[in-house]
Amino acid sequence: MKKLTENLGAKITAIILSFIAFAAVCVSAAAVIFLLDSDGYTKTRDEIKTDIMENRIGNGHIYNILEVYESGQSVENYCDMQGIYYTIEDYKNGGVIENNYTGQSFLVQKRLLNMAVYEERAYEDENGDMHYTTVERSPVSVTVYIPREALSGRGQLLLNVVDTAYTVRYAVLVILGVSVVMLIVLLCYLYAAAGHRKGGVVALNHLDKVPFDLLTAAVGGIAIISVLLINEAAFASDLFLIVVLAVVLSLDYFVALGYTLTLATRLKTRTLLKNNIIYKLWSVAAKGFKRLFSWLKYLFRSIPTVAKTAVITSAVGLFQFIIIAIFTYYPVERTLLFLLFTVADVAVIISLAILLKRIKEGGEKIAAGDLEHKIDTKYMYGDFKDFADSLNNINEGLSVAINERMKSERFKTELITNVSHDIKTPLTSIINYVDLIKKEEPENENIKEYIDVLDRQSSRLKKLIEDLMEASKASTGNLAVNLSVCEAGVLLSQTVGEFDGRLNSAGLIPVVNIPEKPVKIMADGRHLWRVFDNLMNNICKYSQVGTRVYLDLLESDGKAQITFKNISKYELNITGEELTERFVRGDKSRNTEGSGLGLSIARSLTELQNGSLEIDIDGDLFKVTLNFDTVKEEVKNGQGKLREQSC
Repeated sequence: MKKLTENLGAKITAIILSFIAFAAVCVSAAAVIFLLDSDGYTKTRDEIKTDIMENRIGNGHIYNILEVYESGQSVENYCDMQGIYYTIEDYKNGGVIENNYTGQSFLVQKRLLNMAVYEERAYEDENGDMHYTTVERSPVSVTVYIPREALSGRGQLLLNVVDTAYTVRYAVLVILGVSVVMLIVLLCYLYAAAGHRKGGVVALNHLDKVPFDLLTAAVGGIAIISVLLINEAAFASDLFLIVVLAVVLSLDYFVALGYTLTLATRLKTRTLLKNNIIYKLWSVAAKGFKRLFSWLKYLFRSIPTVAKTAVITSAVGLFQFIIIAIFTYYPVERTLLFLLFTVADVAVIISLAILLKRIKEGGEKIAAGDLEHKIDTKYMYGDFKDFADSLNNINEGLSVAINERMKSERFKTELITNVSHDIKTPLTSIINYVDLIKKEEPENENIKEYIDVLDRQSSRLKKLIEDLMEASKASTGNLAVNLSVCEAGVLLSQTVGEFDGRLNSAGLIPVVNIPEKPVKIMADGRHLWRVFDNLMNNICKYSQVGTRVYLDLLESDGKAQITFKNISKYELNITGEELTERFVRGDKSRNTEGSGLGLSIARSLTELQNGSLEIDIDGDLFKVTLNFDTVKEEVKNGQGKLREQSC
């Protein structure tokens, strides 16, 4: 294909063949349109000829014959001069009044019935004065028979065209389809090969170097001249019209082909805009204006803000004063100009106020801690834009500092994880050996007591290390999360069932409110169970004995809200935000078991599942609220099957 696009002989052959295909398209399309317009695919040849000739002949001969008949002149002489035949019949009484048609061969017959005939008569009254009146004679019907010999040159040519087109009426459809496909294929090849030279380069020829706007004007002029030539040739003989059409369309085809080929080459070499007279003039002017504007801008920016304001205000005021002074003797126009300038001044002041408001709101958001916020500097200019950019740069500096701090926090978390892992290995050995010693059943009671203490404390230390590692993974996002459709009500019911024994042992009464309609959320069932487990453990450890524990599930506005409420048996002199920090416990005396990591882990796991955890403390009332987006539609996994956890 590459060699074909670079072959000059192939290109010339394609141009010649495309012209032949274009000519075939024009001729076959004209024939098909002619046949469709004259119903050539549904009528016979003679019916088509009759319809065409009747439309061309019209009623002129009939009205001429009627006029000659009314004037009393010889109708036969008129028809002999025209080379036609006629018959005039009495419309009411019947019978032929006069005719010269005796059965001769004719091509077309035209007949008009009930033609009123008038005759002017003169009479003398009793005073001897002459009067004239028009008397209506018996109506007649006139029939005209036109032989082939009476047709003009165009009429004969049209009949010949009908004969030829009717004979090949189906063949022209095939010719039209094949020639259209052939023309499209050849043009696609020519456009693809345009500009290609040997060696795989795309180069410009002499035509491609002509300014494109000048070339477009020339092509437009040729098109106008072509239309004028065709209009002039329409009034000449048929043969001359055909010759003009053939020559003009042929020249226009090659002009259009050359124009589109050079367009394709310019697009490939990206010289379409650059090689224009208008573009070159504009480039020169634009460079001059750009330099002038840059110099004025530099000069203006070097002036202090107050001086800029004074200069701009003075210039605008002077301009308005001069314009209004010009219309001193035109009070109406002067008043309108004054109002126009006032509206313009107000609009400018309002726009400046909007810019100041945008900068003020952006500064307030940055000051409130929204370090990701960027002040939109679109449509800002001058010192306003510079000030907004300065605030955005401060924003970026703060973001860098916070990112560094977060990086440090992640480093600490990783350190805790690694140290916890190192501690876990010897601790596992301690637990295993304690278990082996317990199986020996020593007789000394003191040793048994010591072993129980070791067993209890080592298990507690193991639980602390596991919580610490999980908290580190959750806060750094290193836990694998597989979100799927989970029915929150089922999981909450299962959780209450699992903790039923511990709740009874702690003297707590669970009150569960779950709607009948299933509430589905996107969550990882394993991690969500751990969140519920941590919250229920806190309730069992820290709730006042004999109180009720409320677990509610609500759905509203596309949100699922899961609430855990209990009464604390310890005084809560701490905020909910502090309780979610690591190693913070509501039991200040730290007499109870626990690492202070449960709520921190629960919050991190909830956020990893695109949810949120909020803690509210009102006196001794401790309330934890989990928020998740509900799922309204079926969610598919990677295999295209619905994954739904009943939990």
